[in-house]
Amino acid sequence: LGPRIRGFEIHPAAAAAARRSVRLMLMDAGVAWDTAGALADIWVAERDFLLEPPRSATHIVANPPYVRWQKLPHLLADRYREVLPTVATRGDLAVAFLYRMQEWADGNSSIAALVSDRWMFAQYGAAFVEDSSARGWYLEVVDERPDAPFVRQVGAYSSIVRFTRAAPTVTNSDTRAVARRHHGELLARHGSLAAAGCIVRVGPALGAGKTFLLGEDAETEVEAELIRPFLAKSDLGEELVDDATRRVIVPYDVTGKLIDLASWPGFAAWAERHETILRSRSQFEESDRFWRTIDAVPAIWSATPKLLLPELSNRPRAVLDTTGSLPAHSIYAIWSGEWPIEVLQRVLNGGLLTLTAVAEAPRLEHGWMRFYKRFIMLTPLPRWNALSEAERKELASAGVEFENRFEALFGFRPGEPPIA
Repeated sequence: LGPRIRGFEIHPAAAAAARRSVRLMLMDAGVAWDTAGALADIWVAERDFLLEPPRSATHIVANPPYVRWQKLPHLLADRYREVLPTVATRGDLAVAFLYRMQEWADGNSSIAALVSDRWMFAQYGAAFVEDSSARGWYLEVVDERPDAPFVRQVGAYSSIVRFTRAAPTVTNSDTRAVARRHHGELLARHGSLAAAGCIVRVGPALGAGKTFLLGEDAETEVEAELIRPFLAKSDLGEELVDDATRRVIVPYDVTGKLIDLASWPGFAAWAERHETILRSRSQFEESDRFWRTIDAVPAIWSATPKLLLPELSNRPRAVLDTTGSLPAHSIYAIWSGEWPIEVLQRVLNGGLLTLTAVAEAPRLEHGWMRFYKRFIMLTPLPRWNALSEAERKELASAGVEFENRFEALFGFRPGEPPIA
């Protein structure tokens, strides 16, 4: 049994604990104490799997670390990039482990992993899956949300995935598969929301958000031109936001240019009073512009109207905002381009957002889903100017005319996407 198994654990204490667990397991199975200890020492190596030269294995299984690349020590990240391709060294360290697992595989090896699910829904994850497919590996999600996969509570959502040499089969009883098939057909037929000229942005991150936000009746010396209306998720109704009572201080002028403190004495005085808090943010500890927000606030945020969509939702709906507000970082904004915005809202809420969410978005507990910009941009949508005059007129109408035209374009009645 000695040469049959190779395990790698970089952390010394975890490696020692793994050897103890293996030894006890073998002894419970009737293996002698000394033999069990010898096998545990052989099987569990205190080494870095990513730096281990790939050999040959018939079965590869892992629980990769849940670590973002920017959290790695720079020297270690640089070392990984020397031995791994770019497609495997972006976003999440789990991708690097999966790539390395593929390198260990024989022709028909089995690869499985318990991973954080976030990489699968990001652009870098999609690029890795596409690259894997080009090399003959197909991703299959075995369990999208395993029940209690760890012995203690962790702050991450996990999935069990495997890579196989055969494309996974799809059954009509698979809700996500049905949604993905219809979603793909509509994308091929019409194109995407991005191709239709719409713009999608997530609400800008402020950093020290409570500092930039003003109470409803709070007074401040900050110039009025730098105070904008602000919307949190709780401010979004079912269809329309036409009033905003929250306010936020924004250190950018209406053209989107970062302001000069010398030209805005009121804001300068406010920034000086809050300097300790603003400098405590890691991005600005040594910055001479400690008073700026994490994300820039370009001029487009002053343009109205726009559609707002929460990042987390159990019933995806786009809400029309006519206030010119800056939304919280947990809200996406959609500018309609050539589409009349009320018509775009009705079409998206007719089931296209729901179809996209079920097809692409990660599922959380209690039926909730998490949107990312990439999914929203991939919502099926024809170009407005590519539609006939009759089609545009019917989509802009209410009642039966809209419902019939919607069904003719998208293959299901409004509110009834083919995912039941």
